[in-house]
Amino acid sequence: MTNPSFTLPWGAWLQEEERTYALPSNWTVDVAAVAGADTARSGPGLTSALAEPIQSPSLGELARGKSTAAIAVEDITRPAAAGPVLEAVLGELEAAGIPASNVRVIFALGGHGPMHRHEMMLKVGESVMNRCDVSNHHPYENLVDLGVSKRGIPIHINRYFHEAELKLAVGSVVPHPYAGFGGGGKIVLPGVAGIETLYTNHRPAVTGLSGAGLGVVEGNTARAEMEEIALAAGLAAVVNIVPGARREPLGHFFGHPVAAHRAAVEFARTVFGTQVNPGADAVVLNAYPKDGEVLQVGNAFNAYRACTPPLVREGGTIIVSAACPLGRGYHSLHGPGGRLYRDPVRREYLGDRELVVFAPDVSTHDVRKSFWHGYPHARDWNEVTTILEERHPSGGRMIVIPTAPLAIPRPVPTSGASPTHAQE
Repeated sequence: MTNPSFTLPWGAWLQEEERTYALPSNWTVDVAAVAGADTARSGPGLTSALAEPIQSPSLGELARGKSTAAIAVEDITRPAAAGPVLEAVLGELEAAGIPASNVRVIFALGGHGPMHRHEMMLKVGESVMNRCDVSNHHPYENLVDLGVSKRGIPIHINRYFHEAELKLAVGSVVPHPYAGFGGGGKIVLPGVAGIETLYTNHRPAVTGLSGAGLGVVEGNTARAEMEEIALAAGLAAVVNIVPGARREPLGHFFGHPVAAHRAAVEFARTVFGTQVNPGADAVVLNAYPKDGEVLQVGNAFNAYRACTPPLVREGGTIIVSAACPLGRGYHSLHGPGGRLYRDPVRREYLGDRELVVFAPDVSTHDVRKSFWHGYPHARDWNEVTTILEERHPSGGRMIVIPTAPLAIPRPVPTSGASPTHAQE
């Protein structure tokens, strides 16, 4: 009899492969996939989205009479490919009188590390790289001071973005533990904001005073600040992309930075809905498509924390898996040495469940910058199965979430059928 196994997407952007892992024969597997393609038919395509702006003039109307534009684009730590959208947007701008040579494409890094040319090419494509001035945002330099927000946050914004006559943005709408969902005004703050602006907005996420939460957009102080500052910085319109489980676009939403974002969020809630049968003996939280670097792997826990009752019983085992082709990663605030960095501690919300970090291609030194020293770091899958055999000699039921950062758990009754089939 073949041992049960499961297959994971692996290495967003830089590897894009699948890896299959086997379990001891006394385990069963429930693969809890996001709804994704099941709802793709209801998502607007790019052409129709640009033709039907949401509470906004058309791109042509926005560009009329202007000679320069800046487009803030999310970086490679986020899943959606921006190239097709940018090609369409550049075509509209050129028809309205703004040639591609007068368009700056700015990677909205926030506090993330700068992108190299190869990564830029993956994100926006060769044509955009050749036709436009493409650069990384710098949170410490090349900023303008636009005053303060209603709550006293200093508004420091990328100078190139500020100087453009038309300001646009392209980004993904995926679940986010602090902003509720990505996309919308978040492309400006933190995307093209200065470090003091980032710090003041992000600090409540560390102190727990933001009113934020996974999927929470209304009543979310952090999200409201992001949108206030994005509009104050002159963001005219956004193209938000709702991606699927393998980063394919399932829906496009163009228009006003807030209204278009809310329309994308409504669709995203359906796309990322994930049926789960809680109370398993173990779970695999795979960090794809935010598995590029160790500092982003924490996003894999969003699905676990959002599920009530817990995905795993007391005494069970949680395995977080991640490719991390970019290694440890970088963040100006939350990375080692940053003013919001905290030494990793035991995750109290896990109770007495064991956490195993399966990251085969990075060092334990890298892992320890984000995970408490008491959690085993496995570089070989056999180490993981050994831990499972020691902790669960009789085997058990395992939930596998192949794209945990995208998943919005929807528990089903434990007496019901398994949410998905086991892979044998």
